[in-house]
Amino acid sequence: MKIYFWGTGKGCKKALQNYIYGEEISGYIDNNPEQWGKSFQGKRIVSFEESMADAELIVITAMQYDAILYQIKKSGFGMEKVFCYFEAGNDEETVSRYFDGKGRKIDLLERRLEDLENIVKIRFSNIGYEIADNLENKKYQFPILHSDEEAFRRIIDEKCSLIRFGDGEFELMAGKERAPFQKYEKALSERLREVIQSRRDNLLIALANNYGSLDLYTESDKDGIRGYMTAEVRAFHASLLDYGRVYYDAYLFKCYFLSKDRDDAERRYASVKRIWQDRDVVLIEGAETRTGQGNDLLDNARSVQRILCPTQNAYGRYQDILEEAKRIPKDKLVLCVLGPAGKVLAYDLIQDGYQVVDIGQVDMEYEWYRAGAGIKVPNPTKYVSQLPPALVEEIHDKVYESQIIAVIA
Repeated sequence: MKIYFWGTGKGCKKALQNYIYGEEISGYIDNNPEQWGKSFQGKRIVSFEESMADAELIVITAMQYDAILYQIKKSGFGMEKVFCYFEAGNDEETVSRYFDGKGRKIDLLERRLEDLENIVKIRFSNIGYEIADNLENKKYQFPILHSDEEAFRRIIDEKCSLIRFGDGEFELMAGKERAPFQKYEKALSERLREVIQSRRDNLLIALANNYGSLDLYTESDKDGIRGYMTAEVRAFHASLLDYGRVYYDAYLFKCYFLSKDRDDAERRYASVKRIWQDRDVVLIEGAETRTGQGNDLLDNARSVQRILCPTQNAYGRYQDILEEAKRIPKDKLVLCVLGPAGKVLAYDLIQDGYQVVDIGQVDMEYEWYRAGAGIKVPNPTKYVSQLPPALVEEIHDKVYESQIIAVIA
């Protein structure tokens, strides 16, 4: 019987300790193309597509497996030949054929206890900020964040530009590595500090709204924010921010996944699309980002052009990108989707008279909204930074190809 384990991390090692079936593991599956062909436990690591040819059973050993299940279902592979090692709802009779029941139950309990311990820890450490925000308690200090509606109005009516700062940018400014899409560079860190502390009337600086009440977000996202916003992180943010100035919400383009009220996503996307309504747009993006390709996100723009840049570590080609960007006519709206390097690029272009909006990976959220799965699902033709590395397929789209005006590899 051909049996494949999906994953090679901590979960896989636990599953292997309790594996009792007589057949050897045929191989291991990983979505990361850099792992394909390598060896793990004496067997090859392969892609899911390669395993489909002969797999009679796939055991998902990843602890976070929703996106993997979605990928398998979309492929047409028989779900009766798949089960998740860490899913408590499995048919125990089937599982007991392959794994020691007592050992697996211990693994499930340990994982649940680790999750609960982490949740209690991060909720307890953050609760004061959440309560204080709701009560307007002056013991805690928060940045002033004005509404999304005001941000949209100023971008559309006053032709203001916007640059967003999230945890990735703050980590780089703190001198920490931020894998996978941008390695730390001292020059980039210093430029980001310059941008976030800049004062220009036509530039809106946006921060991820993580500081106080988290009532707008889903429970899982609340816990993710709580885990990140430690006392150390808050102190570092405070060292860079001016609590007397107005900021905007960097989540204004996250219209679906983060929000507890997902029924409001359509209205929010309509507000976002007003930014480029009847405008001539130039996208500066990673070569595999493909914003708006295959969907209607940019259909209301008058025209769309693209400058393609490295998907990862774009700052290494910064001067070339900046020189190319400065060839864009200044009456066009520049949309930047280039991670931390894009913040610096936007700032330099704004100083040169351009209107630039740092929209981030709004297309990624839009694709999840259109999929309607309620989870972060992989997209085989677009780079998705919030999921584990995966091979991005080539596309053949004449409209998309006609929009490309420059490529910086």
